[in-house]
Amino acid sequence: MAAAVALAVPGGTFVGGTAHAAEPSQFARMEAADATDTKFSFAVLPDTQQEVLNSGDSRFLNRTNWLVRNRSALDLRFVTSSGDVVNWDTPDHSQYVIARNAMRPIENAAIPYALAVGNHDTQAPGPGGSARDPGRTRELIRDTSVFNRYFTVSQYRAVKGQFEAGKVDNSYSTFEAGGVRWLVLTLELWPRVAAVNWARNVVAANPRHNVIVVTHDYLDGNGAIEQSAAYGETSPQYLFDNLVKRYANIRFVFSGHTGIAGNRVDTGVNGNKIYSFLQTFHSNSTNPVRLVEVDTAANSLRTWIYAPHNNRSFTEYDRSFTGIGVVR
Repeated sequence: MAAAVALAVPGGTFVGGTAHAAEPSQFARMEAADATDTKFSFAVLPDTQQEVLNSGDSRFLNRTNWLVRNRSALDLRFVTSSGDVVNWDTPDHSQYVIARNAMRPIENAAIPYALAVGNHDTQAPGPGGSARDPGRTRELIRDTSVFNRYFTVSQYRAVKGQFEAGKVDNSYSTFEAGGVRWLVLTLELWPRVAAVNWARNVVAANPRHNVIVVTHDYLDGNGAIEQSAAYGETSPQYLFDNLVKRYANIRFVFSGHTGIAGNRVDTGVNGNKIYSFLQTFHSNSTNPVRLVEVDTAANSLRTWIYAPHNNRSFTEYDRSFTGIGVVR
């Protein structure tokens, strides 16, 4: 995102925008003088479950194509999702096929990504989104076999570890941007205590990474931390108390599931600020995406929500923060 800077090369000239050095040592000095680009962005997809109901709906693919086209302008480094990628499973897995094809532009552009698993991405919902088997919902909420067939570690590209082998439900990816290190931790919905403990170990083992937590249910529609574990094992409040607030390097939490959009700022036990954002939407007409721009030099973030399908900006959700405490 930094503007191009013309660097003088001792004894050399610029021809057609290319530096021609007089000798290799001079060219090396020019390389060393190049400043780190401190501004970059990542994208958070909302619940896309309404965009995969029929093959003629192009909104999901339109969004990912737009992200790829604007990759350079955004300096886009990572794409994640707050879950409910699909609405329910079918014998032909048609909704997963639509979602999988919609993510191909991101994969082909070699942009790393990681999708959180929502309740609709499990075998708990049946046709129409209602419970497939009401007596087995707590069991089926952990059946993500189809999701893991269509979305894998190799497609995500930057995964460094998983709670369970062969499953992306609880996994973490890393990337570098703005001259610092980042870790994206995706956690299952209403996570098991063992999964939260695994996540604690991951964060503790990577203290110099700025951590981005993504899970399906965390904030409610009013921006409060959810209290119910619903059909899972632990509540979002449990996640906050036992993971999010305990580590000085946790910077962001993203979620969906309920409401439309919102945010809150909490203070961890180490005095660090934790910025949490909700982006759910469940849109039937357009395709919002949250963009988060971080400037590590200014120690700031700016976030906005834009829908490329109809060129709509949701300016009521624009937020900017300074003094975010980037870990270096």
